[in-house]
Amino acid sequence: MDISTVVVFLKEVLSSLMILFMMMSPFSSGEAVAYQAEKPDELITSFVVVSDIHVETNNPESYQEFSDLLYGIKAGENIDAVVYTGDNVMNGQLLEDFMFYSAVRAVKPAENNIVLAGNHDLGNTEGDFESLHEKFLFNNAFYLGNNIEKDYYYKVINGCYLIVLTSEDVTTWEFRMSEEQVEWLEGVLKEAKAADAPVFVFNHFPLYYLKDSSPSRLADMLIEYDAKLFVHGHIHNNMGADNFYNSYGVDCINLPRATEITEYEAGDGIVVEVYEDEVVVRARNFITGEWIDSLRYTY
Repeated sequence: MDISTVVVFLKEVLSSLMILFMMMSPFSSGEAVAYQAEKPDELITSFVVVSDIHVETNNPESYQEFSDLLYGIKAGENIDAVVYTGDNVMNGQLLEDFMFYSAVRAVKPAENNIVLAGNHDLGNTEGDFESLHEKFLFNNAFYLGNNIEKDYYYKVINGCYLIVLTSEDVTTWEFRMSEEQVEWLEGVLKEAKAADAPVFVFNHFPLYYLKDSSPSRLADMLIEYDAKLFVHGHIHNNMGADNFYNSYGVDCINLPRATEITEYEAGDGIVVEVYEDEVVVRARNFITGEWIDSLRYTY
């Protein structure tokens, strides 16, 4: 038996143990608060977006909160997908990857789980980007069945395009996008426009962090092809009105860290509801099960 076969076997055993652990876990009591779309009979699709989970091996509280977060999301009656906009783990360690991906696989908060790579997932300025990138692709395929070829990719869910962008370097304060990725994005946007399909774009970094290409060039492309929203994390602001903003003419949403450190409240994210004539975005704390009533936006 070669080493690759042994590794796959061990991961299968560990993943099965994690599923059993999650089923028996005291972290979540099964009392997650159910929720649904505002107009379920008119809904085209609905998805949840959360960011900056930062699962950490030496911080069991982060894992507990992530577990509660997943069960809280799963309580949604109309959720077709969950998007995790990067920094899913703190240090990019194999055990942290296992804890994050196995939890998502075990709870399965939605049929589609779309994972982005953030700077902490890819070494946080340390390590070889190519090997870290390959690890990210492997984790997606092995744990979630997302057989993606690159860190940037897209999924079509109920006729809506959910497009994932990535920074192609192990940077912390810069979003680096190759010309190849820019051309790929324009091709996908053209395809979506030809299908008259709603488009949503996700990245770990905000639009204004873009360096290799210009933010205005990317923004002009998103506007030309009528992308509805650009959603990102990384900044770690508390959830508030300032998180919903316009950058270079593009409607953007800056998601807070979803697990708590001293000054943040755990559990915040958004629910996006797509209807025939509008997109409704509502902020929710998935751990407490409460809507943040002041943060409801239509596009």
